[in-house]
Amino acid sequence: MRNTIGLVIATLVLGMSTPITSLRAGGAPEFQDPIKLAIFNYPDSDFITNTYGQILEKAGYNVEYIKTDYTAHFTAIEYGDIDVTPAVWSSSPELITKALESGQVTKIGDLGVHIRETWWYPSYVGDLCPGLPSWTALKEPACVAALSNPETNGKINYLGTPPDFDSDDERRIKALGLDVHVTFPGTIATMVATMQGAIQKKQPIIGFGFIPHWLYGSDQGSFVNFPPYEEGCKTDPSWGVNPNELSDCENPQGDILKLINNDFAKKAPFATQLLKNFALTSDDVANAILGQERDGKTPEEVSKEWMIANEGKWSTWLK
Repeated sequence: MRNTIGLVIATLVLGMSTPITSLRAGGAPEFQDPIKLAIFNYPDSDFITNTYGQILEKAGYNVEYIKTDYTAHFTAIEYGDIDVTPAVWSSSPELITKALESGQVTKIGDLGVHIRETWWYPSYVGDLCPGLPSWTALKEPACVAALSNPETNGKINYLGTPPDFDSDDERRIKALGLDVHVTFPGTIATMVATMQGAIQKKQPIIGFGFIPHWLYGSDQGSFVNFPPYEEGCKTDPSWGVNPNELSDCENPQGDILKLINNDFAKKAPFATQLLKNFALTSDDVANAILGQERDGKTPEEVSKEWMIANEGKWSTWLK
């Protein structure tokens, strides 16, 4: 669940490209003020946002990227401090619902990318804990022992998420009675690199993972199957296997959504149409993450590569 903690919003980049002729009727954009887009320092979301931003620039708009955190950007788009957010994970239903119920924000469909966020384990771990992928295997004493190491004091070695990423792990671990020792990486990049290091050494480990992603979506491992999400899991303690606790389930699966500020949508009907047209695939996003995490490219660079490779696709959206 892409929830983060801080509430400070800061301008990072003002992309003042020289306006070029739009392929739509009338040529020029409706205005020259920059369109404000949110970036979060997440490789998937920032690739998506930069790609939409580069399409806007091709249409003659100026673009401003605002560095913010995930939670804060829902309030920002409600108040018009952010105009568009094309990279909202539907696994944050409470934040999305609150923004839509404000009457100031509209959902403009989904991006075409399916998401899943839950625990993940390398393939060899399945041999250490044969009951996987069922979550109940993690309660078996033999599995707990097999997945521990000297630093975890007999508990399962679990690689969690960075502090600014709310996976709901704390409540899930408590609700399901799991005996795990959680290590918190500083960033998503560190989380992925730590898992890669464990895989290379074939160390016992379970970790948080998500798709689209080049590692977690590969054949190198599998997701743990927790009880499927239903709304009651987050709102009604009597729902699920533990009648006294919330979150005894997996995070909700879903899609990446596109949201827009209503005042901006009225001001910029063509940019709104571009948002409706804008679509990516899970492979697009996974490959862009790989380019950043393995090759050290920036979100801007992988977006530019996508633009070059897919000109025949996005150019039709400008007409």
